[in-house]
Amino acid sequence: MQIKKAVVLSVCSLISCFFCANGFAEPVAFTRFADFVSASPVPVSKLDFDHLEPGTTIAKASSAGGITFEYDFGGIPMKIAHLYATTSTPNFLGTGDGGMFHDGDDFSLSFPEGHAIGLFFITADPMFDGDLTLTAGGTTASLSTANMEKRLPDGSSVYFLGIVDRDASLSRADIVALAGGFFLFNVDDIVTAPAPTTTAKVEFEQP
Repeated sequence: MQIKKAVVLSVCSLISCFFCANGFAEPVAFTRFADFVSASPVPVSKLDFDHLEPGTTIAKASSAGGITFEYDFGGIPMKIAHLYATTSTPNFLGTGDGGMFHDGDDFSLSFPEGHAIGLFFITADPMFDGDLTLTAGGTTASLSTANMEKRLPDGSSVYFLGIVDRDASLSRADIVALAGGFFLFNVDDIVTAPAPTTTAKVEFEQP
């Protein structure tokens, strides 16, 4: 009986780990957009910046599309740009320094409570695993060069980082760009999954 009990407990432990790994008990990180959308318990919405004029400044602690941006780039502001290829044309999020973020340009997002947060990173530079990370709900998604989302016509690479929490609500995320990595990037299509009591949801189309 003791042996059978031990076997049962072992099997239960494996099942528990399986459910945890698939997002049933804690936030789960994703580097593939399709997997992220499939895991979200509610439809996702996007902020694509296309409703803003190129050159529009997003000041520190100000909001766009219901998302508040916190950052300190040494006096350089976030700006809407349209200089390069992106996931959903024409606009993307960059900075006043050539329209691009630089390595070391960390920032944070605050948004209405929901079950998911994700965003696309676009870069023409060689990248290494972990050069970019997204952290929310105590879980971190790290850039994986093996999971490049797509290649744009100008040769730029697109990566996706996302986190889904099926049971709890996320309202803040931190993006870290490894300092000293010597890369430039921009951001587009910030994706959230608002809880039903927050705001209307818009179905997201594949960029």
